Amino acid sequence: MKPDGDFEGLLKSPLFVSRVVSIVIDEAHCLTDWGDFRPEYRELGRLRYILPSNVPLLVTSATLTKAALSDVTRLLHIRADKLVVIRRSSDRPNIKIGVRKIRYALSSYADLVFLIPAGFKVGDPPPQKFLIFFDNIPESINTACSLCRRLPPELRAKIKWFNADMSTTYKEAELENLVSGDIHRTVGETWGLCTTASFGMGMDVADIFLVIQWRATCKIAALWQRFGRAVRNQELTGTALLLAEKQYFDDEQEAKAARKTRRE
Repeated sequence: MKPDGDFEGLLKSPLFVSRVVSIVIDEAHCLTDWGDFRPEYRELGRLRYILPSNVPLLVTSATLTKAALSDVTRLLHIRADKLVVIRRSSDRPNIKIGVRKIRYALSSYADLVFLIPAGFKVGDPPPQKFLIFFDNIPESINTACSLCRRLPPELRAKIKWFNADMSTTYKEAELENLVSGDIHRTVGETWGLCTTASFGMGMDVADIFLVIQWRATCKIAALWQRFGRAVRNQELTGTALLLAEKQYFDDEQEAKAARKTRRE
């Protein structure tokens, strides 16, 4: 949707426009969440001026908050008197949600070693398929390397990192490797990925049993999107786990306040 781009030229074709029955924008939260580094998303509002006013617009998202909805309606030039909002629950009853305090140094990634037990050897049962989400690339790479070091050399390719710096070919291959495991025993080419938000939109893997968010560094809507990657097969049960820094827990805040009071 770049101004004067090829797609805009197509939309100016009377024959093409006469066959447009609607505009559908999925994952609409990305207009606000990703608009800063994908500025073309914010150009979607130009459609309202290019296409006839009687072409309906459908906007969908599992995590469109009130604030995000307000932003989206502004960006897409949707009049309040023409807006119809349909809300459905985003509850996923087959996902158990937990929160755990990070107890060790962040740079050690020791709170994640439960994924690969000490002394793991060839022939041991593999971990269930997992994703660990990070909000910066270096942490995802460092964690993958740390977990790989707990595996025998011949198994170290089972855990990999996945981010926007990877080529499309690599990401497609790694997605296939993750999908390829047996749905019950998870014995595919890849056991788990240490990923950024790159593993999100359009990813529909049926049997990811564990999704972890490393650190409380993302918005709640982004967290819900990531947790939603777990067990897309509704007949399975999975776990979504937030590993958060100590300072966000009540007991830590109370202890800090008590120490401050004693010093005074």
